[in-house]
Amino acid sequence: MEIARLAAMVYPSIDTDEFLEAWRSKYAGSPRGFDSWIADGDGEVAGHYGSLITPATLAGKSVIVAQAVDAFTHPDWRRRGIFVGLGKTLLDDLSKKGVHLTYGIPNKAAMPGHRKLSWVIVAKTPRLIAILDRERALSAYQGGWLKRLALRMSSALHSRARTGDVVPKVSIARPSLIWPDIGGLWATAKEEFGFALERSKEYLSWRYPVQSSKNYTIVTKEGDEGAVAVAICGIGVNGMGQLAELFYRRGHEKDAEMVLRGAILHLKEKGCHTVEALASTHEIERVLKSAGFFRVSRVLLIAHPNDAEGANQLRTLLGTERIMLSFGDSDLA
Repeated sequence: MEIARLAAMVYPSIDTDEFLEAWRSKYAGSPRGFDSWIADGDGEVAGHYGSLITPATLAGKSVIVAQAVDAFTHPDWRRRGIFVGLGKTLLDDLSKKGVHLTYGIPNKAAMPGHRKLSWVIVAKTPRLIAILDRERALSAYQGGWLKRLALRMSSALHSRARTGDVVPKVSIARPSLIWPDIGGLWATAKEEFGFALERSKEYLSWRYPVQSSKNYTIVTKEGDEGAVAVAICGIGVNGMGQLAELFYRRGHEKDAEMVLRGAILHLKEKGCHTVEALASTHEIERVLKSAGFFRVSRVLLIAHPNDAEGANQLRTLLGTERIMLSFGDSDLA
């Protein structure tokens, strides 16, 4: 519970009970375990730095990587080296456990601490949104630059032909009913990427549990060879929908667009006013834009070598053009 209280101090908008439940599920269910460290400050939790360990594919080889998550410091204990100290302890411990490379998706406030630990920027991934309900979306973004941006983009969206309202021929199901089919599709789709977390049935069941406040839903398009495109969507806070995953077989971009439209209509029916997504390749970005998404910012993908082998893996990662990064494996979903 102390972790939830600390998180609420850093991010006042979170629900502590919901955060604690998600935190326990995320760490306990991590496919290959986790590594987590806290700093004690006169009997209270002064800081936390965690990581989730999971299989990945890098340049066609299977590797084990860690994702740095939930790194924050108590407001009263900042500027005392806690963030950097916890980070160094975590990275050293991961190396001892045979995890050579760690990656993360930091927010702006965390980047100075990561820089002190010599993290490297690997990529800047476009973040896109689609406006489903203009008035509610604008109301949600009152007073900020994002409101003005949403106004401009929603105007462009509403000026387009309303092809997005046509009901696509796709299947919509809860997670437990469709993981085997998605696993088979991913086995083919992953060959398109130089780096990607392994989306096995185990991984998908962990990231997108049936019992979740996000109410995850899987939208698929079937072809002669089975599932050819899949989107996984969830519902975030305050009516914000999330496209957690999108992957498809090569040559099936139109089917991918169809499942996107199915996901958008589903989220609109569930009361979402906006959908956000990440596009880690130019092809995925084109498919998202064809379904009505617009770029709003970029998300940093950073990495850190935990040892000499990690340095080799980092060089390979830096030379990789096609990286698969979704809201799901960015820990944003």
